[in-house]
Amino acid sequence: MIIKRITVRNFGKLQDRTMEFSDGINVLYGDNESGKTTTHTFVRSMLYGIQRQRGRAARKDAYNLYLPWENSADYGGTLWFENGGKNFRLTRNFYKENPTTEFLCEDDGEILDVAQGDLDAVLGGISETVYENTVSVAQLKSTTGPELVREVQNYMASYQGAGDSSVDLGRTMQMLKMARKGYQVQAEQKKRENQREKEKISSGMEYIRQELEELQEKEARVSGQEKSFYIGGDGSGIGDLETGIAALYRKRKVLEFVITTALIFGIGGALAVAGITKSLITAMVIGVIGIAAGVGAYLVRMRVSEETEKKEWQKNRLLARQEKLSWSRENIREARKEKETALENAAAEYREAEEYVYFPLAEEMEIESLNLAMTVIDQISRDIHRQVGGKLRRRISGILSEITGGRYTEILMDADLHMTVNTGERTVPLESLSRGTVEQIYFSLRMAAGELLCGREQLPVFLDEVFGMYDEERLTSVLKWLAKEKRQVIICSCRQREMEILEKNGISYNKIVL
Repeated sequence: MIIKRITVRNFGKLQDRTMEFSDGINVLYGDNESGKTTTHTFVRSMLYGIQRQRGRAARKDAYNLYLPWENSADYGGTLWFENGGKNFRLTRNFYKENPTTEFLCEDDGEILDVAQGDLDAVLGGISETVYENTVSVAQLKSTTGPELVREVQNYMASYQGAGDSSVDLGRTMQMLKMARKGYQVQAEQKKRENQREKEKISSGMEYIRQELEELQEKEARVSGQEKSFYIGGDGSGIGDLETGIAALYRKRKVLEFVITTALIFGIGGALAVAGITKSLITAMVIGVIGIAAGVGAYLVRMRVSEETEKKEWQKNRLLARQEKLSWSRENIREARKEKETALENAAAEYREAEEYVYFPLAEEMEIESLNLAMTVIDQISRDIHRQVGGKLRRRISGILSEITGGRYTEILMDADLHMTVNTGERTVPLESLSRGTVEQIYFSLRMAAGELLCGREQLPVFLDEVFGMYDEERLTSVLKWLAKEKRQVIICSCRQREMEILEKNGISYNKIVL
């Protein structure tokens, strides 16, 4: 891809500016705050749009940072570029109230649809993350962001597989970890709920047992009272009263016989004596004696009847109380049976809750599956690193060897892109190297990763004030390497040092003054 021309209608501090670019090296020269970084951001925004933030973050996002103060409705411009042997024109207006995009293939007049992915297809599917972490080096950002690790691993996965750049092992691993965390939270919550349920059931069982004990004690008391009512200890029990009443009934019958006999004997004797002796006095005496005996027996019978009624009343009162106790005992027995059934049910529920602990939860099975998937992905990642990582490492080493004049010839790198330099005698971590050398290593990494990630369609290299820590020797080596690669390079600089070195070494370049 080659950027041929841009027209900035209104973007940040730039208004109605047109810049022409050429193949090879372009130097965008201007004082500080002249618009070099604005131009850099404009190109990126034309290719990938401007992502607006929400809330407080929106105050400092790129959209608001470069929103023009005047005529903000005309917020954008046009980019002309060549790609795959065809010429394209891309026009955008970023204004949020009326955003528009026009994408035209100038060779055949076809209007393409950015929303449907036509621009992504023309760019070869190179994402904005790849662009920002490889060929587009912003001011004071010569080191790569953590996104580059994922993008390189993603490239390795697609290189190893069917070439599908949508495969993203890092993102997939992160999603699996998030899913596992969610299932772990759910599993722990279910375990806590089960434990709380067990404690609740156990507490309920203890309460039921206490109620059963109380009911059993109450039933025993009622049964004892029933027994005492019947037997009694002082002759006042129902059995004692029934025995006494039966004896009184027998006594009443005897007295009734005595009364009848006495009356018959008195009256009959008196009549007999009167008829035999003709003595009225004697007859009267005999009659009085008989009647007196009958009356005496009658009076005794009256007392026996009263005593009998009293005992029957006592018996009936005790029977009524016994009936109430019997009814109460039956109620207690029914309540006890219900409590025993409730205790059995609660015990069954508690056993189920205990057994629940020994059976794997659905969430735990999902966690096992995710762990297996993560293990497989980790192994795939390691295999890819072993098979493909060497290619990236060799290319970084080659670039670094060229731009350091052979001083550093080999980079060692693990799966996380942690790098050390092999000097031939020992390995040196980056922390032990000078800032200028570290800048060269990261530059080599960006360029190598850009070649791998961007594939056949190489994007222009955009370097925005990145050579501040380079001495003249380092800068000369880098510029010579860039010229040798025959790629379009846009160098933003507020100093003339780059142009002086290019001219000194006979390297042609296109100068654009802001």
